[in-house]
Amino acid sequence: MTPRFARVNGINLAYDVRGEGPPLVLLMGYRLNSRAWPAGFIEALAQLFTVITLDNRGTGLSDKPVSGYAIANMARDVCGLLDELEIPQAHVLGYSMGGAIAQELVRQFPERVGRLVLCATMAGGPSATYAKASVVSVMRDLDGLSPEQAARRIWSVTYAPDYLDRHRAAAEEQMRREIASPTPLHAADLQFQAFAEFDGSQALSHIRSPTLVLTGDLDGLISAQNSRKIAKLIPGATLIIVPGRGHRVIWEATEECVSHIAQFLTSLDPEHPGSDYPRIDAGETEAFLPSGALLFGWPSMLAKTTFEALTFTRQSIMVGSASRFGDGKPIVLIPQHLGSDLALVPLSTWLKALGYRPVTAGLVLNLSDSSSERAVSRLIGEVTRRIGRKAVLVTHSSGISLASRVAERQRKRVSDLVVFDPPHRLTTPPEVRSHSISSGWSALQSAAELPRLLRGIGIELLDEPAPGAPDA
Repeated sequence: MTPRFARVNGINLAYDVRGEGPPLVLLMGYRLNSRAWPAGFIEALAQLFTVITLDNRGTGLSDKPVSGYAIANMARDVCGLLDELEIPQAHVLGYSMGGAIAQELVRQFPERVGRLVLCATMAGGPSATYAKASVVSVMRDLDGLSPEQAARRIWSVTYAPDYLDRHRAAAEEQMRREIASPTPLHAADLQFQAFAEFDGSQALSHIRSPTLVLTGDLDGLISAQNSRKIAKLIPGATLIIVPGRGHRVIWEATEECVSHIAQFLTSLDPEHPGSDYPRIDAGETEAFLPSGALLFGWPSMLAKTTFEALTFTRQSIMVGSASRFGDGKPIVLIPQHLGSDLALVPLSTWLKALGYRPVTAGLVLNLSDSSSERAVSRLIGEVTRRIGRKAVLVTHSSGISLASRVAERQRKRVSDLVVFDPPHRLTTPPEVRSHSISSGWSALQSAAELPRLLRGIGIELLDEPAPGAPDA
């Protein structure tokens, strides 16, 4: 493939065009770039269609900004590319997160989408079925790993259980293509944030493009229940569940998927695009939503359990829209004067559940001790180097002195200082913004205000290169 570039929606977007026939746009999933599509998949489709692949913003050879990753905006990226190529309408296939982008594309620009294929994806919303916390952790907690290490870690939740045993060489070759252009961690975090917040469920019933919904029955990342729900809500949609396949159903059953997709896209009867396939009755499964009371008043010993209950579902965050999923920025929590990290466990757990990377400064700090200043400075250096972006310091009023000294010392690695109940106006170096919260230092009181404030603090990358973040 020979990449080309188009200036669309404020970024340079890398894309490639192969084959002849009706245009077909392929939208890739979270972290992956267009090189990840199976070679045989592209070759087979290119015999029937003009296949257009692109690197989503943040991946491959496309620009990797620190903003603009909302699913709705990435759909505008795709529409901009169609404009650039002077294509008035195209068939669209979206895989995983790419399926969310495809749903947004047909919602915003219904006239631009001919037929729609949604593969191994979800619509989000309160009735979606989300992955377990352990699965989410495998997909997201990859800072500090090499691209190869991360890819091998992710295998366990994206391939069907026995696929790697039978096709190890093919998986290895696939991985080498995928990690050739690693996705930086900040872009992966912002894509994750966007997909976690996506809710296209209310728009499904308005889709008029003939739609095929395709998934594997062993998908442990995005349950097939989500495909059943999508197919039930899109008028006339056809649902195909491939037995014995996981989230990477296209990779595991390439020929079968090509057959389903090609037959669907070339069907002559627009009223019955999948007439050869029986429509599976799509039952609706309600996701478990923890009650708001579960979010507060956590004993320290229950912190891990609480995190497990919260992490896997976006809509379990019941404090309001201000508590939407975070962007993975590092948050350094400094305890109160002579306080212990144990008091910060609930707040740290809450922030991690929201999608940030909180760390605590030390078990017990004497805030007037210069050794505490050095310890916090070392911690900031370690976490910012690992994650590749500046940290936000969060402390109580009794920690202002230490936090201010550290902010001064680490001004190249700290973007913001947040203080609960400050007794006076905050003074920080010009490079560091200051914020105050007057709602108290407890998990209950801070649960609404702190996430709202953090949401408004954008990502700031370090000047020095960050460790390479992997594709997944």
